[in-house]
Amino acid sequence: MRPVIGVPGLSSAKIQGLRFDASVVANAVLRAIQRAGGDPVVLSPLVDWANPDSRFWGLVDGLVLPGGPDIDPFRYGQLAEASYAGCSYDGQDDADAAAIAAAAEHGIPALLICRGMQLWNVERGGDLVQHWPQQPQEHVDTIHDVEVAPGSALAAALGEAAAGVVSVSSYHHQAVGRVGDGLRVTARAADGAVEALEDPELNIVAVQWHPEDRSDSVASDQALFDWVVAQARARSSEQNAA
Repeated sequence: MRPVIGVPGLSSAKIQGLRFDASVVANAVLRAIQRAGGDPVVLSPLVDWANPDSRFWGLVDGLVLPGGPDIDPFRYGQLAEASYAGCSYDGQDDADAAAIAAAAEHGIPALLICRGMQLWNVERGGDLVQHWPQQPQEHVDTIHDVEVAPGSALAAALGEAAAGVVSVSSYHHQAVGRVGDGLRVTARAADGAVEALEDPELNIVAVQWHPEDRSDSVASDQALFDWVVAQARARSSEQNAA
């Protein structure tokens, strides 16, 4: 059985070949989910996912929230700095936050990537460093190591693909500042940047890096998609049995 994995799309103002704006997801994310044995479904940010009458969350077995533009600093009590590059669609932050909240409420396994991790931290009362120093560790369009906390859900998800330290594909200029309520840091870069978060009470793994970049060739990257699809399949089986 192939579990259904919801993937929130990013509303972009300009898409090649289209005359109007569109909701998109990087194909690398979709292919990684398919490779893991799941069926990805792109979720439009135009839908009110916070609506309690929505039946959709009962049809989704897992969630993967990809990266994207900067989160509105107003959400964490700051004014935008000169480096701020926000979303094309004003409702994007609300839509993605509603998806994360639905995963937590309904026990939906979730993998949150880059912006997804940052938004989760903000929604839990944390904040962001709007422009993380690029020295001594570069974080934009680079490969670097992160140290993974033993005994974490992240370590379990990576399994034999990582033993304490894992190589990651990094592309971000912002980073987690104050850690949100109830969240645990489970990986850091050598310069101290928070690279992963989790809540021991939830089946959610959040990473700052982009595992989709090399998921077709690097075992530790594909392992995260394998994890969320496996967790989604197990949840679906339990619900069917019940």
